[in-house]
Amino acid sequence: MRDFNNNGGINVEGDFNVTDNSHNEHKLLINCSNEELLRERPFRKENISIEQGRKVKRLKPFYALALILLLAAAGWGAWEGKTNLVSILLGAGSFLIGFQSIRATFEPNPFQVEEQNAVNEISTILKQRRVE
Repeated sequence: MRDFNNNGGINVEGDFNVTDNSHNEHKLLINCSNEELLRERPFRKENISIEQGRKVKRLKPFYALALILLLAAAGWGAWEGKTNLVSILLGAGSFLIGFQSIRATFEPNPFQVEEQNAVNEISTILKQRRVE
């Protein structure tokens, strides 16, 4: 305690090690027991579904924008009574934004790929150990 001052400062003139007694051990999946693997797999699957929900929530404004542009193109075409450059550009913009949003929704991001690879590895390990 001689290294701590009354004003909250710390004077360290050598090695200073802090042990917090946490038991968060990181180990490879291959080194986990069958019970640990069976507990880990649903956790990883839940991470994938949570991330998918976050992606959908983040992309909702783009879905709305695509729908608004599509309705604007249809409204413009109905009001003018013919197809012109404005309605074509609005329709193309709507299609482009909608397509990219849907593609981003269904295409897994790097986190989802990593978690899915872990789920696959867990399944493989459990099959090799003849647990499944």
